[in-house]
Amino acid sequence: MIRTVNLHKSFGRQRVLAGVNLEIPDGAISVIIGSSGAGKSCLLKHFIGLLQPDQGEVWVDDEEVSTLRGRALNSVRARFGMLFQGGALFDSLTVYDNVAFPLREKTRLSEAVIRERVHERLAQVGLSGVNHKFPSELSGGMRKRAALARALVS
Repeated sequence: MIRTVNLHKSFGRQRVLAGVNLEIPDGAISVIIGSSGAGKSCLLKHFIGLLQPDQGEVWVDDEEVSTLRGRALNSVRARFGMLFQGGALFDSLTVYDNVAFPLREKTRLSEAVIRERVHERLAQVGLSGVNHKFPSELSGGMRKRAALARALVS
């Protein structure tokens, strides 16, 4: 579960979040919609501890995120997959290596297990058979799906 309690955040005199109370139960699919500058990204950055609240609390399961540091914070972050608006794929890596990247960097899984997980996620997003291609060889939609596979693989 993700929960915010009276969450406030400002940047200088620009108030972005003002008393946000939100609860997202485990397994729920939720959508955050708002105009540009409304605080959507700011809210998400609080969930993973990239931003600290000026006031209020952010809870992920039974942990108050703003109080965490080091390994404890990394443990919370490991439970999230981030899909960036532009995909943020590494141009110098193949699709396969882009999707495998978080597993290689943050786990001690064997290459056989990584291979299985990467192929599963690529199939899930309809990209079976493109693992050898580079991002520049993909259409825009395919790049977005490759980025989604990378976000889901962990």
